Amino acid sequence: MQKGPSTVLDSGVYGDDACFISRFKNTFVVGVADGVGGWRKYGIDPSQFSRKLMRECEKRVSSGDFDPKRPETLLEKAFKATAESPRPVGSSTACVLVVHQEMLYSANLGDSGFMVVRDGRVLTKSEEQVHYFNAPFQLTLPPEGYRGFIGDTPDLADKSEIRVQ
Repeated sequence: MQKGPSTVLDSGVYGDDACFISRFKNTFVVGVADGVGGWRKYGIDPSQFSRKLMRECEKRVSSGDFDPKRPETLLEKAFKATAESPRPVGSSTACVLVVHQEMLYSANLGDSGFMVVRDGRVLTKSEEQVHYFNAPFQLTLPPEGYRGFIGDTPDLADKSEIRVQ
């Protein structure tokens, strides 16, 4: 991760999803937003939401405006900023991992996820969060005035920490 560029993936190649890889001093952060493709039936490009969410996460990491031990707060700040103008309509699951002082801190919302494998053994993996089949927990910005869409908050993310080598 030390040499990895900070990036948001191109929607032409990666569809509705976005990610970033960034660092601040000796802290490394990776985030993935899995955009909800169901928005297409409403004529909405789902990638706009996931891209802005990951860009907002990346901005905070690059400036040091985050607590490395609480990645859910990074997600919360980024989600609030995503809701500002221009406000994309859409939703995504999100997974943010922070490597800080030999510890891995995680916040995973929805059915995205990660696992830590050491010596061929899975040491830990994130818990999937779903409301019901094909309805994962997700951050959502519905069209103004509309209700009835699934929408969760960053504080509901599954959080964990593990020592890394």
